[in-house]
Amino acid sequence: MIALLRAGSLLVNLAVFAGVPYLLGLAWPWALLVAAALFLSVWWVCGRVARSAPASRGQEDAARRAAKRLGVAPPRFVRTVAGWTAAAVRCGRGYGILVGADVAPEHHDAVLVHEIAHYATGDLFWEPFTDGPARLLVHAAHAVPPVGVIAIPFLLLGAPLARATELRADRIAARAVPRYSAFLRDVAPRMEARGTVLYPSLGARIRHSARDSEFTPPAQ
Repeated sequence: MIALLRAGSLLVNLAVFAGVPYLLGLAWPWALLVAAALFLSVWWVCGRVARSAPASRGQEDAARRAAKRLGVAPPRFVRTVAGWTAAAVRCGRGYGILVGADVAPEHHDAVLVHEIAHYATGDLFWEPFTDGPARLLVHAAHAVPPVGVIAIPFLLLGAPLARATELRADRIAARAVPRYSAFLRDVAPRMEARGTVLYPSLGARIRHSARDSEFTPPAQ
């Protein structure tokens, strides 16, 4: 399913990036060059590192443990950012990790395994070509609401793909980290309870990861 969503999202993005310039009068070669330039711009933006500080020794150790659990190379860098968040970022020869300063040490393993799962499954590589444009436009729409209209075509398949890859990262993390579903439940106050267009709801994440976790959520 994820492979089909990726292929469909890529085709939709290409149709918008190249099709709109073509309809505006550019010849196909020039329209494809415009599409290539836009994809490269998204690639660059998706690989940018937010304002950050050197990670603590504990965060670096947790990142190495998480990578080892998933059988992938350790991150090339680990940086600390403000807030309660985490992200894996594509870089030239691998990936880096950003971890929020407010993430408690006892949650590092679960958070980082989830993020590194995105690298292990190729999500970081495909993001600029598939759900990346949708993510960037949705983020921009928070500051400039009319941008949300531009995001609509990119969200058609990009949003289902983003939700599917999040659930897959949860499933992988649940296999690697004992009681991962319990971790999601414990940190619920820090997370978006209902989810967004690009993320599944927290309830769906808990139920989904529970299939591969030692923790079984109580019946609703």
